[in-house]
Amino acid sequence: KNTKKKLQTALNTFQKGFSALNEAYDAAIDRIERQQSGDRESARAVLSWIIYAERQLTARELCHALAVEPGDKELDPDNIPDIEDLVSVCAGLVTFDYDSDNVRLVHYTTQEYFERIRQRWIPKAQEDITSICLTYLCFDTFKSGDCAGYIDFRTRLRINPLLHYAARY
Repeated sequence: KNTKKKLQTALNTFQKGFSALNEAYDAAIDRIERQQSGDRESARAVLSWIIYAERQLTARELCHALAVEPGDKELDPDNIPDIEDLVSVCAGLVTFDYDSDNVRLVHYTTQEYFERIRQRWIPKAQEDITSICLTYLCFDTFKSGDCAGYIDFRTRLRINPLLHYAARY
């Protein structure tokens, strides 16, 4: 039978574990903040997309999103980052699943952690993501209008992996 003392002991153990987890995440954020400017900004961008994404992103979607810059009229292939580099600058908070091609946070508690700090750590993330999606949708390549058929549509999605996400969300 659970006694008041057993419940209090369990609660104290849980609180110690929670505190240790927060400290580990705080340390990871500190490692990100101590990186060179470009790596730090890449990590913030990656984490912004993953934290605020309406669904898990594929590696190609995320890489295309991070290649878009304000005012772009087309995607510069030379600006598309490597997924391994992006995961690497995130200080162990992000993982890439080769089997599913999805990029995600390492654990559900990481999402919970970011829900607590995201407003102060990445306050403009949603605004930045919206701007990137709108810029992507305004690329010159889409000015040709509707696709002629299903095969053209699938080809357009394959060539422009962020298109479906940007248009839907």
